[in-house]
Amino acid sequence: MGIYIGIPARYGSTRFPGKPLKKILGLSMLEHCYKRASMVKNIDKVFVASGDDKISAFCKEKEIEFIPTDPSIERPGLRVQKAAERLNLNDEDIVVVWQGDEPLIHPDMVFDSIQPLINNPNDIFVSNMMAVASEEDRNNPSEIKVVIDSQNIALFMSRAPIPSKFHEEEGTTSYKQVCVMPFRWKFMKFFNYGLKSAKLEKQESIEMLRAIENNYKVAMVNSIFITKSVDTQKDLDDAIELMLNDKVKEHYL
Repeated sequence: MGIYIGIPARYGSTRFPGKPLKKILGLSMLEHCYKRASMVKNIDKVFVASGDDKISAFCKEKEIEFIPTDPSIERPGLRVQKAAERLNLNDEDIVVVWQGDEPLIHPDMVFDSIQPLINNPNDIFVSNMMAVASEEDRNNPSEIKVVIDSQNIALFMSRAPIPSKFHEEEGTTSYKQVCVMPFRWKFMKFFNYGLKSAKLEKQESIEMLRAIENNYKVAMVNSIFITKSVDTQKDLDDAIELMLNDKVKEHYL
């Protein structure tokens, strides 16, 4: 079983154009992602998947493994899959989608996230990382919130603040998705080619809802690490502040 990490990167982001190449303490956000992904234990390959000439040129300059994809692809998971199709993978291999706007992910998070696929190969085909959501996270539509069952299987994901607090009798922990998404390769192909885009997925603009709505288990793995997804300039400013106290960066800066 091989383990591959694909980092989708799109220069022309509608919310924050050029964000993969925005600098954080002297390195682009994309470089932070790539260098951290390269530190994950027991991986076979890390690659950037993009359809942008600027990203391609940047990766060539920085000697970053790069696989070109069709520029018209919008969904990050599909972009990684299209790139991974060039690698002649086996069905039981694992492909991890590491979003290119997650520069603070700890390498151990990826190792932890793939454990449900390894421990339950006949039941779990995809998993996601999650972290405790602050009140700011709950009210930020850029952060995807997740509700889980007693076995840490996702029940629903939303950009709205869930679970609701309007009628709570007892408070519960709120969680947010962290965009580290390992797929069993055979399921990744089925997910993108065999499962139609679901209504809830389109309503919320959250890919994982396609699996949930079609009764496929999405295992959620809790993380103790502080992360920050970057979709705006403020997010970038916050990521820079967090990176100042980050220990992982000391291994590559």
